[in-house]
Amino acid sequence: MFTAMANAANLSDCANKLTLDAPLSNLYKDLTLPANGESISGCEGVRFYWKSTDTTFLKNDGTIAARLINENHSVQLSVDLTDGNQMVTKKFDISIHGYEPYSNYLFIYFPANDNENIYYAISNDGYSFTAMNGGKRVVAADTVSLKKGLRDPHILRAPDGYFYMVNTDMKSAEGWASNRGMVLMRSKDLISWTHSTVHFPDKYKGTNFANVTRVWAPETIWDKDYVNTDGSKGRLMIYYSLLTNDGTIPYDKVYYQYANDDFTDVLGTPTYFFDRGSATIDMDIVYNEKDSLYHGFFKNEKLGGIGKVTARKLTAPAGKEGSQWSEPSANLQQTTEAVEGAGVFKLINQDSWILMYDCYMNGHYQFTSSPDLTNFTFVQDTKMAGAFTPRHGTVIPISAEETAALMKAFPTSDFEPRVIDIPATVAKLDGGKTAVEPCSGTKIIPYSKVGGGSWNESLDLLVEPGASVTFGPHPWDGKIWSWSGPADFDATTREVVLKDLQWQNSGIYTIEYTNETGCKSYEKIKLVVNDPEHPYVEPNTTHEDSIPDAIGAARDLRFDPAPIRVQYFDMNGNLLRGVPRQPGVYLRREYQNNGLVKVTRTRVK
Repeated sequence: MFTAMANAANLSDCANKLTLDAPLSNLYKDLTLPANGESISGCEGVRFYWKSTDTTFLKNDGTIAARLINENHSVQLSVDLTDGNQMVTKKFDISIHGYEPYSNYLFIYFPANDNENIYYAISNDGYSFTAMNGGKRVVAADTVSLKKGLRDPHILRAPDGYFYMVNTDMKSAEGWASNRGMVLMRSKDLISWTHSTVHFPDKYKGTNFANVTRVWAPETIWDKDYVNTDGSKGRLMIYYSLLTNDGTIPYDKVYYQYANDDFTDVLGTPTYFFDRGSATIDMDIVYNEKDSLYHGFFKNEKLGGIGKVTARKLTAPAGKEGSQWSEPSANLQQTTEAVEGAGVFKLINQDSWILMYDCYMNGHYQFTSSPDLTNFTFVQDTKMAGAFTPRHGTVIPISAEETAALMKAFPTSDFEPRVIDIPATVAKLDGGKTAVEPCSGTKIIPYSKVGGGSWNESLDLLVEPGASVTFGPHPWDGKIWSWSGPADFDATTREVVLKDLQWQNSGIYTIEYTNETGCKSYEKIKLVVNDPEHPYVEPNTTHEDSIPDAIGAARDLRFDPAPIRVQYFDMNGNLLRGVPRQPGVYLRREYQNNGLVKVTRTRVK
């Protein structure tokens, strides 16, 4: 995508007016460039020649060729502009967004005022969640908190490989002014957690911070600019809303501190961070690489909604605390209902953000989306029902391996996780980094059923003439599907039905699935209609022209056939796991060492 303004007086003017219509500081998608030698309106007679400084990652035509994992990569794209006599060069600095190696979303929450424990829910799309562990808690509050209550859990995946969770240490049955501290938790696997408490009356005895009545909704963020005593950079910041009963903090204001090395305590005393001029709670801060801004979302009790401030730096110089933040926005929620507990997260490998909030008076969460963290659009209301009744919580992306481990530890029988593998390696770089292909397709699970039978996962179906088959592969999320197959078959729906099957319908059915990031994946299902008069012939996948004569001649050798693989099917065409033992009639498929396939009926008495 480009813009070249008309009536350019000379090459320099043309170069100045040539822009790329794309987020170059955080590039997700291929660039569309004018082809080499193409004339551009407004730069008549001028030709453009593009060149990338690193074609491993960005090709000369603007196509993304590779990404780093979880890290952006900088490339410079230059263009030579020439009218045939003179030439000028313009350069564009580009940062290619890193590949995010995640497949699913984990929602960490507490479910109710009379059940202040930690629960997990899981999702494939970031909008619709299924409670894990059979709807039972995963962390019991009475084992980790002083007040025997855990509220407002916030979780962060930090650069050091740990997950960090902070919680309000409070039991609401004791009143809304009963909170005196917070609970700090750390884990390598989201299953086993270490835990510590920070109790303000004890830690800050003799100061106004000992008089807190609220230490609400603590959250963490990695401050990449924090300078440690050894000169290294980066430390976890913890921020929360404070209220005291001595008048020194007369309404809820946001304060911050830094965590110690092992996340068992906080360093120093609380430092003022932000407030809206009246009670300000539930602050949630994210960093957007596209605009290089911190975006801080919060609830202002007086205005009754969710607002936002931004900052170039996370903290302000001493003596100017709070000055880093912009003027607050108008309310961002897409509803007139009462809301709280804003949570913001980015969709996996997409330039799209989600703002969710608890519509706590109406029994549902609301999800909105935004390309820029400024303009939000309603997506859906997610009802709180059954085992899934989230209150204030947070969502993070997790990998397929993390999902599998969580589902083993906390069984979730009614959820089928999406699986997205890390893309193939393109190159090994200095410093141990790996360049991978730009994206990876979603694994297709080939479900099908014969007639009115049950769904089965199979790549190999054998049916009788006249049968009907329904293909219903997963994921079943409504993205783009494309089918091709025998007898000019094609379709663009996920689920397809084939009726009155005959021998002409035997063959390979190819599935193409395009996920929400634009990546494609493929799967092939073989369907054979058992017609003895028209036996199915396996397609020849060899290239005879490339086979030397001596080897090709060997194909004509005759030898006694012998089975090298045997499969059994029921009469509906469903593949069995082994030799059938129940009485009945079955189909036996025998793959022979001469390349032929023999299908017979067999009876078990």
